[in-house]
Amino acid sequence: MKEWYTLSFMPCHRIPERSLIVKGKQFPVCFRCMGILMGILMGILLGIPIIWIVIPSSSFIALVMAVVLTFPLLADGFTQKWGWRKSTNILRLLTGLLCGTGLSIGIVLFSKWGADMIMTITR
Repeated sequence: MKEWYTLSFMPCHRIPERSLIVKGKQFPVCFRCMGILMGILMGILLGIPIIWIVIPSSSFIALVMAVVLTFPLLADGFTQKWGWRKSTNILRLLTGLLCGTGLSIGIVLFSKWGADMIMTITR
């Protein structure tokens, strides 16, 4: 249970300068990972209605959304890694939110495809 409370299962660097610090206590993950976790939760809450209700016949649009939403995080991370520019914690959080949302939409989409495939096979 401690792993969930401390988020030690997350492969995060936990650098103090890139983590939220409240009343002297460091959040257990950096801003980017925090954004990914929040985005996954937000994407599940938004992704299920979007994929099952709003665009049920066009899963290609949802797949494109899932892929496109991950690109800002990749661009931010790699341009920072290559030394082209410096990133900020706000930018890390925002790109993490987008990526987490995209990942969860992808997860919901693939779950729907799997459920549809099982339903087709078992008819």
